[in-house]
This record gives sequence, structure tokens and C-alpha cells, in this order.
Amino acid sequence: MVRQFLVVLAVSYAGAAASVWWLSGFVPWFLLPDFPFLAIVFTGLFIGGPVGFLAAIPPALFREITVSAPPWTFFLSSMALYFFSREIALRLFVRAEYYILAIVVSLLLTESLSIVGLMLLSGSRPFSFLWGMEEAVRIAWTGLLAVPLYMDLSGRWRRVKE
Repeated sequence: MVRQFLVVLAVSYAGAAASVWWLSGFVPWFLLPDFPFLAIVFTGLFIGGPVGFLAAIPPALFREITVSAPPWTFFLSSMALYFFSREIALRLFVRAEYYILAIVVSLLLTESLSIVGLMLLSGSRPFSFLWGMEEAVRIAWTGLLAVPLYMDLSGRWRRVKE
């Protein structure tokens, strides 16, 4: 269990560091996958119990630190994302590639729509058709990246348990 925690911590930190500090000046923001998001959903789907909860806290903190938003909003939304993906794992989850893709894309879309809703409720209208297309590319790219990453990590952990 400690190994799973350390792997999730390393992936989320390395992904956040690469996306925010190393590549953000060279690659457009919508082509950078949200690794802390992927780590939180992975812990919800594949790591149960207190270790999964503890493994979801550092990626949630990385999202809070790297995203400019009001204090604690991304941390709390990330923890809600963990609990929602945990419920999906307990009730509906099937370990198939298309199902993982559907879960990740639907969670990313839900998060994006909730952010848009909150921004519209606050009175700002910074969105355009171009932003919508960029967000669609980000969701598709992150979802497609999640499938091989999740299948590889879950396969390795199943082999280790056996």
C-alpha cells in the first residue's frame, strides 16, 4: 500500500511539475494533461480504503497550488472528485479500456461545466468558441492518456499482489 501511495505521489508531482513549470512556456495549455486529476481519479478507481484517501490528498494540493482560483476551491473539488470516483469504483466499475475512457472524459466534462457555471454565476463571461474547442481537446487528450496509464499501473499492481 505504501508503494501505491508513493507511485501516485510521484506521478502527480512529476506531471504537475512538467505541465506547469517546464512545458507551460512551450506547449499550449490545452495540450498539457492534468496529471493530478488523473492521479485523483486513479486513486478513486483502483486504490481503496484509507490509503486511497491519503493518496488523493497530495494531488489535490498540487491542483490547488498550480491553478489560479479562489482559496481551497480546487482542493475541495478534487476531494469531491475522489469520493465520486470511489463511488463509481464501488458500484459501476468494469476494467475495460472504453469504460475508463468514458469515466475520465465524463468527470473532466463535469468539472469543466461546473467551472463554466460558477464563472457565469459570478458574472464573468471570458469564454468563447475557441476556448470551448481548446477545452474539448484538453478533455480528449487527458482521457486518451488515462487509458494506457491506468491499465499499465493496475496491471502491474495486480501482478505484484499475485
